[in-house]
Amino acid sequence: METAIGWVDVEGTERGIRRVHLPGAVPPRPAPGEGTEEVAHHLADASEQIRRYAAGEQEALAFVLDWDGVEPTHRHVLETLCAIAPYGQTVTYGELGRAAGVEDPRDIGAYMARNPLPLVVPCHRVVASDGLGGYGGGLELKRTLLELEGALPARLDLGVTI
Repeated sequence: METAIGWVDVEGTERGIRRVHLPGAVPPRPAPGEGTEEVAHHLADASEQIRRYAAGEQEALAFVLDWDGVEPTHRHVLETLCAIAPYGQTVTYGELGRAAGVEDPRDIGAYMARNPLPLVVPCHRVVASDGLGGYGGGLELKRTLLELEGALPARLDLGVTI
């Protein structure tokens, strides 16, 4: 679907949303063919919420998730992130690691890089102790999302061209 932050692709199953692909991560694909009514409901619900979030009209994304294929420690780290980094706030890799019981902040970085549900599980809110850190959608998108949420001040357009 097209959103204010670009094209976002959502994959769902009968159990819920399984994957969210950020702008630039995958090319837009044709609308899905046959699927159950339940899958269609999950996709419609997630799509509407993501559109509203990207437009700055909704803070929390709360739809049914399908965690199939996410190993338990990874899921625990992702769920811990959701619990400690609400809309408009950030957490460092080290802070998230301590809260989730993971010693090495680099492990947290690896878990964030493999997050199958970006935006929903807000890995863009995890930052380095000395800056933004990395982001699968690119640093420009990370900055845009953090500005949208008010965690970073909006950049000024001074009308200066170089």
